[in-house]
Amino acid sequence: MITDLKQIVKEWGYRVDNSKPDPSNSTHKYKLYELLIEYKWPLQVIDELIQNLSEVDIVKNKKSGNVYPVRTHNPDTQDLIKKDASEDDIEKIKKDKESESKEELLTSDHETVDDALRYTKSQAKKDGKREGVGLGTDTSRAGEAAVHTGIRMFKTGASFEEIEEELMKIANEDDTFLNPKWVKSAMATLKAIDKKMGLKNIEDVAWDTDEGRRAIGVDPKLKTSSDMFVRTKEGVNIGISLKQDGRVFLNNGGWDEQSALLLNNLKEVMPPDEHKKISEAMSIKAYNKDRAERFKQAYKKYSPEDVLKMVNSLTPEEIKKEKLSEKYLDILRNPEKLLEKVRLASTEKPNNLSGDEMKALHRLMKLRDKEGDRHIRESDNVLSKKTFAVLNSSEAAKKGMNRHVLRAMHVFDALGLNQTLSEGGVDSFVTMYGIPPDGSTLDEENLVSLFGSKFQQVLADVRNGDADPEELEEMLADQIEIDYESGEILFKHEDGGKYPLFYLNGRARGIGTSPVMELGQTSFMALALKVGSFDTSTWDDKDIKKLEKLLKKDREE
Repeated sequence: MITDLKQIVKEWGYRVDNSKPDPSNSTHKYKLYELLIEYKWPLQVIDELIQNLSEVDIVKNKKSGNVYPVRTHNPDTQDLIKKDASEDDIEKIKKDKESESKEELLTSDHETVDDALRYTKSQAKKDGKREGVGLGTDTSRAGEAAVHTGIRMFKTGASFEEIEEELMKIANEDDTFLNPKWVKSAMATLKAIDKKMGLKNIEDVAWDTDEGRRAIGVDPKLKTSSDMFVRTKEGVNIGISLKQDGRVFLNNGGWDEQSALLLNNLKEVMPPDEHKKISEAMSIKAYNKDRAERFKQAYKKYSPEDVLKMVNSLTPEEIKKEKLSEKYLDILRNPEKLLEKVRLASTEKPNNLSGDEMKALHRLMKLRDKEGDRHIRESDNVLSKKTFAVLNSSEAAKKGMNRHVLRAMHVFDALGLNQTLSEGGVDSFVTMYGIPPDGSTLDEENLVSLFGSKFQQVLADVRNGDADPEELEEMLADQIEIDYESGEILFKHEDGGKYPLFYLNGRARGIGTSPVMELGQTSFMALALKVGSFDTSTWDDKDIKKLEKLLKKDREE
């Protein structure tokens, strides 16, 4: 049963006609119903969820008087107009909103931001799972809202110091999701925005809401990675992807869910036969079979009496060292039944052992059989090793992964080569990193620094019509190399240097727990963004020493 909310919402979006799931739409609800059936949810739970999603209230904002539908009524800021509104009621609200002025739309957008900025843990406890702007957490939404609020405050004449002071007041309240670290990132992002486009040059700011998009002329149906939009005084719409810092993950979470997301993205950039191979390599079922076989091999030489003897020989110091609590010791004190489960584990029943049983057996092995411990531990990275083996054996698969990384970096968005964005009303796109003190930007300037003069020339040819964007993508994909030992994804520069910008890692957080996937930016990438250049020859000694320290830490981890 798949329960990851982000994956469910994303897949739901793929299945509805406008890519924006609407729980009040009967067709959209049916698509969700089909999806949850596929994800093995119990019918009773599905029915209850669909019913809860269908219960929409119509409220009036106490401050502005605006009327709109919500999933969760906040009595502190909203007056209830109608409980459990029908689809006709909601449709009427939508039609009324279509005739709203730009000012009314922006007011509605800003109210959504204000609610997210001040949203509390107490309110979240009452609401349970709720829909919000984007797929982030309540904390990350509050961080995005802080940037949006900071721009609005600056437009009214507030200084950076006054903006930070106001945001810190909210962050220092015990119950709010906004925290001081996110405020520091928001302030750094505001400075980066000021440097890039000028805060004084911003006419309007909108979060990624339907109202905000419509107010500034961005298609509400447009698929974009923008977390917010600004419209300059020259009438240019800029989409902004907001990152708290340089530690960014393209994929991060349980291997089963994250591999499904990654494989879905790779479909577009990889031949079908290669996609099948990498799907098999990334299969969680194959991992479970491998792990079961490793436990079987490690324990095949031990009888129940041997196991009991090892358990009884453990010292208090060893028990404390490996955190062998009474729960695990009780499991080990019944070795006959336990070893029977180990030996019955097979390709047909790889999950014969529970997580606690695996933890108990492995911790005993760590203390009494180093060779057995090593053999079991090799299951930790079997998924990434198999994935790398497929990538290493196929140029088509390798280039497919490389293209996925390029698209996840939003390279073509940043270069203004995404025709879909411009057709949807977004004139340019930029990724902002809230790295204190002044933030950083991934834009054309530092992309040229990364990819070199040949990239700059091909980019010019594309813009002049002498080359296709596909040629540029092909050239960039050729500049990516994967280190199959370290898992680093390297960008080869024309000067011969190789920059480790991303890494792919698959591991279990302890034997007996589900494996996780991490596809994220390296410490080098984060520091290069902060410095503003990928050319380390231009870095000062302080930054070089910091890089050495970060790389050492990465190796140790």
